Amino acid sequence: MLLRQCCRNVNTVRCTLAAWAVTRLIVLAGFAVAAPHGVIGALGHWDGSWYGSISMHGYQFVADGKQHNVAFFPLFPMISSLLIRVGIAWPLAGVIVNNVAFLIAVLLLYAYVRQTFDVPTARWSAVVACAIPLSLFCSVAYSEGLFILFSVAALRCFGRKWFLAAGLAAAAAAATRPLGVALALGLIAGAIVERRKIGEILATSTGLIGIAAFAAYCQWRFNDPLAFVHAQLGWRHQTGFDLHGWIRLLAAAKAFSVHAWITIVFVVVAVPCVIAFRQRIGAAGVAYVIVALATIALAGTPFSVDRLLYATVPLLIALARLFTRAPFVGYVATAFSLPLLFIDAMTFAQFHWVA
Repeated sequence: MLLRQCCRNVNTVRCTLAAWAVTRLIVLAGFAVAAPHGVIGALGHWDGSWYGSISMHGYQFVADGKQHNVAFFPLFPMISSLLIRVGIAWPLAGVIVNNVAFLIAVLLLYAYVRQTFDVPTARWSAVVACAIPLSLFCSVAYSEGLFILFSVAALRCFGRKWFLAAGLAAAAAAATRPLGVALALGLIAGAIVERRKIGEILATSTGLIGIAAFAAYCQWRFNDPLAFVHAQLGWRHQTGFDLHGWIRLLAAAKAFSVHAWITIVFVVVAVPCVIAFRQRIGAAGVAYVIVALATIALAGTPFSVDRLLYATVPLLIALARLFTRAPFVGYVATAFSLPLLFIDAMTFAQFHWVA
């Protein structure tokens, strides 16, 4: 019996590794075909250049309404800078951190979903995370892979009632990307809904340390604890709900924009699935999705919405559960996603905006 279980676990790891490896090769192939000045340099396009400036030169900020690198959270460039110090140049350092983190995240996601659902749903969760076109951003010099890793770790620790570990993982996520704050608040809300003890709620609340530490740094360095928020105005020219921006997003879907349609699928399909499967996803996961949606809606101009939703792990799990119940839908979605992943990789390599 034990030998059979071990063999089953080995086969599962192989399947998960295969999903990660095949999709990463698809991304690499897209860059190899389309990168005009070399694959490595192209992997550092767009946000990668901002993370590179932080890794090599630190943060800069002036309250002038222009774009500044303090808008990007610190943990990913901090870890990448360790590789730079041992001689690995940017953007390769960031690419290594992102890809390794994403691999660990996919393996941990499988283990977490197997624990809360079953093996078929766990397998689909790995496929969804790897095959969706937005997984491109888990291969370039971006922070998505690291953020997903800490998000899965936080949710899994919370599910196992390791509340302090869940809070610390959420703190790491909140030091990696802004939506990590939504994760931290979701865990606190989940602990309250589940009527946990005061000590357990306080342990979970350590998830707010990540954003608090960054705010303290900004106060010390720039005399502005919200410098990372104010720097966002260089990209988002207004705050609050941008009705016209959302109308433009819907218009893009009408014009057959793939990423606009991915956003719609997340909102119209994945979010209701989270509600439908709330008993297994858990109060913390549901609360995380609600806070994340509210944050995205009120953040001003809606761009990169599909990227933000992709990194919201319970949405991936909800789609995986849907595909477990309707495998044909999952196969069709995967068949469409893989060519789009290749196309997005080529588009990104040519320095065109993807998401």
